[in-house]
Amino acid sequence: MWPQLVEFAKAPEYAMALEEAGLGLIELEAIHLYQATPVNTVTFAHSGVGGTHVGFLATPRTPLDASPVVLTAPLADEPNVVVAGSLHEFLSLGCRQGWSFLDQFAHDLAWAVEWYETTGAPAYPILEDLTRQFGLTPWTDVGARIAVLAKEHRERLIVRPPDPEEDEWA
Repeated sequence: MWPQLVEFAKAPEYAMALEEAGLGLIELEAIHLYQATPVNTVTFAHSGVGGTHVGFLATPRTPLDASPVVLTAPLADEPNVVVAGSLHEFLSLGCRQGWSFLDQFAHDLAWAVEWYETTGAPAYPILEDLTRQFGLTPWTDVGARIAVLAKEHRERLIVRPPDPEEDEWA
């Protein structure tokens, strides 16, 4: 599904529209610029807000786009949240509201759950085409699904310990 999403995003009419909806695709990247990013993830997009980005939780013998998706909001106290079980599920999460407020899963979970459970008309025109192209369905119980994902995958996240020499306050 990843190659199809990249092709979709390259279409002239969609070139900037996904970024406006909070999903800035980047080339798959395993080099992490943020201390908070789990070392066993492969970053594939950013939201454009405070360094917030998402990556695939690398899983042996599983294609990346079928792997769980981890949100990293570097400025949050608990910066990593598993927000989907696959790329398709991740796209479905944002198919009505976009992805601009993903960081709220790490800052204010209750607010994020309420926001992403809003299933009215898509907030951005591109979301209608994306939903149709990829067969997306809005989530119905965001809070319960996020809890299940945390239980299933949170222990798998490998985060580098803080380096006291990089922290001037240590």
